[in-house]
Amino acid sequence: MTPPVKTLRQILVKIQENQSLRRPSLAVFDLDSTLFDVGPRLEKILMDFADLPESQKKFPDQVPVFKNIKIEKKDWGIKDALIRAGLDGHHPEFQESVREFWRRTFFSNEYLEYDVPYPGAVEYVKALADAGAEIAYLTGRDVHRMGKGSKTVLEKWGFPVNDRARLELKPMRDIEDAGFKTGWFLNLPQAHYGSIWFFENEPVNINHMIIEAAHMAPPVEIVFFDSTHSRRAHPPEDIPRIMHFLLEDDED
Repeated sequence: MTPPVKTLRQILVKIQENQSLRRPSLAVFDLDSTLFDVGPRLEKILMDFADLPESQKKFPDQVPVFKNIKIEKKDWGIKDALIRAGLDGHHPEFQESVREFWRRTFFSNEYLEYDVPYPGAVEYVKALADAGAEIAYLTGRDVHRMGKGSKTVLEKWGFPVNDRARLELKPMRDIEDAGFKTGWFLNLPQAHYGSIWFFENEPVNINHMIIEAAHMAPPVEIVFFDSTHSRRAHPPEDIPRIMHFLLEDDED
């Protein structure tokens, strides 16, 4: 498998080549668990749940455990952290309360400010933009609940957001992510681009894209960001895989 740094550099070089030939390039990035580590958001949600007077009153045995809960790199949602803390399955009312609080807050503008970019993410997206690529942030977040916060957090960390670096969100929350993302690609003016890349962490979305958009020209070159995912599918073995966006990590 191609080392991550080599993959990242090859893409940058290709964009520069396209630019010299006046061929547009497009680099598309998912947000959650691709550009942004959502672990800090999840930890803040759990801490806020534990701080609620109602939680402390109803769940006096469970809430004190929250002070030691940590979200690890491969965690998907809050389930893994709760299991490690011994808080899984023993108290149905507690389980439902904490999951409802998570659903309400995780998918909201309010908590997006706690997301942190993965190493090198800001610098790499800027480098691609500076080399001439158009940028799209293609996310399963929806406009109503997460549009404002998504734009704010991108700008907060210095990601380019302008007429050549656009945020693409679902118009409605109930649209399925894989279909939304694949449909977005299929609606592109394909002949306009010399190269298109898609950075994504969720194998379900990747596999759907590979099947449904196989005829696109140019083909979408998919890069799997190996952070965490839903575990509902496995990523293809024959696509590039990266764990960070650092161009100067010589360990690879």
